[in-house]
Amino acid sequence: MSEIKIHIFHIGKVCVAPELPFGGEHCSALKASGVLDRKSKRLWLPVSAYLIECAHGNVLFDCGWHRDMSPHGVFERRAQIRSLGSLPLYFTNQVVVESSAAIDEQLAARGVAPVDWDAVLLSHLDCDHANGLKLVADAKKILVSKDELRFAENGSPVNRIRYNADWWRGTKMQTFDWNGLIGSAGRSYDVFGDGMLVMVNIPGHSKGLCALRITGEDGRLRRQRLREKIMGADAALRHRRRPRGAEKVARVDQGTESGAELRCVHRQPRFRCQTGRDYIIKE
Repeated sequence: MSEIKIHIFHIGKVCVAPELPFGGEHCSALKASGVLDRKSKRLWLPVSAYLIECAHGNVLFDCGWHRDMSPHGVFERRAQIRSLGSLPLYFTNQVVVESSAAIDEQLAARGVAPVDWDAVLLSHLDCDHANGLKLVADAKKILVSKDELRFAENGSPVNRIRYNADWWRGTKMQTFDWNGLIGSAGRSYDVFGDGMLVMVNIPGHSKGLCALRITGEDGRLRRQRLREKIMGADAALRHRRRPRGAEKVARVDQGTESGAELRCVHRQPRFRCQTGRDYIIKE
């Protein structure tokens, strides 16, 4: 049985209002934007992407920020406004992508060339997940759920600010329809048809938002050994201060597990990375 290895990359960090990731699906757009809050209330959070090495090759889950958000590895206001394509979206997300931290740079450092990217799977199309898509445009396959693309392009006033089609325009991004019933929403997509990688719909933050379920060749999801790296976040939110160690996230021991689930959760009431029997909580 071949191993499945999961590598977690931090693609810079983003400064946001606490209500954006933790306000719940019914949080207003105005509160989530943080435009009326003091800067001292904001949190710096890591932005992550995942490389899964499996029998199907190198599969990337999300891609984080484009290098043009921080051309010189430091905070650059004008560059970010250009990359995001929206001044309101910039006010919602201030970003730093350190030198060598963009996804293509980190993969190149591991010896993974563009021709080696067998698939890119997008959990959804928000800027911190899809802004860097053109950095991985040479992948053999780029997939997002049809519901997510339809949601992103529905033309509503909020979504005109939230999404920018330039992030994926000109790439070979394709959409998929659900072909399974896994998950609480009863909608899933088996990427390779063998149950190893399954996109599971977890609507709320966006209609087409997906977790990625990874199952080993023995057909079992096994418990992951996670190392908790974020501490004191609940107190930080109560006192409106930045959590100590906020740039760090939980990581999985590589190359020893047969299954996992990578899940992008935006409705968690706490900042702490949660650990569980069959999944890894992302962000």
